[in-house]
Amino acid sequence: MKFVKPLLVLLSTLLLAACASKVQIPLAGQQVDLKDTSAFLPQQTYDEQGKAIAYEPMENPYLDLKGKIDKGSVLLFIEAKKAMRQNDNKTAKQKLGVITQKDTSLSGPWVLLGNIAVEEKQFKQAQEHYKQAIKITPDNINAYIALAKAQRMMGEFAVAQNTLALVLSIWKDCPEAHMNLGVLYDVYLNQPKKAQQHIEAYLFLDDYSDQTAIAWYNEIQSRTGIEKSFVDPKQTANPSTLMSSAED
Repeated sequence: MKFVKPLLVLLSTLLLAACASKVQIPLAGQQVDLKDTSAFLPQQTYDEQGKAIAYEPMENPYLDLKGKIDKGSVLLFIEAKKAMRQNDNKTAKQKLGVITQKDTSLSGPWVLLGNIAVEEKQFKQAQEHYKQAIKITPDNINAYIALAKAQRMMGEFAVAQNTLALVLSIWKDCPEAHMNLGVLYDVYLNQPKKAQQHIEAYLFLDDYSDQTAIAWYNEIQSRTGIEKSFVDPKQTANPSTLMSSAED
């Protein structure tokens, strides 16, 4: 269950747009309660003979969006990304600004503008850019993930958790959302049990290929003492099990 995104697919997901709709986006400064995210954990199932059924993850709905993109906008977008790699944010912002004025149906340029604002530690501005991207394309998973990271960097941990919960309500099998929830729960919210749940979900969706995440999971588990798997009802998710799964 790999989530490989070739360069052309990634470019398309950054640029394709959908019809705008109203989405209740958690924003910095709001008083929010932590959302329950346990319902979004993937679950291993078995057939009548007790054999594990291959898990079919939900597809990223953003990848299903279709649309024709102006070649000029594509070129400007590529040039903006090149400028960003060269640490020339002034040029990148100028080119992205042209796109946003030329084609108001594209959400990807707003995400890149948000990323630049984060790099420049302009977090409130970044939040507005990501909010605009989501307004244009409510299924833009990239925008939500980036927004949650910016909110976390602002110290808005509960708001960031709500944003990631919103991601999972759109795409319950988003590996990055599960990983980022693990970070929030463990490092910032002091809820290691919930962190363990979502790191296990991330590992399950990533075919247990991330050795760093496995080591982190094992460390969290040593603190919680919970060996029961949150994903597979027939298994205990102990360190040796995870390592064996990763090596198979």
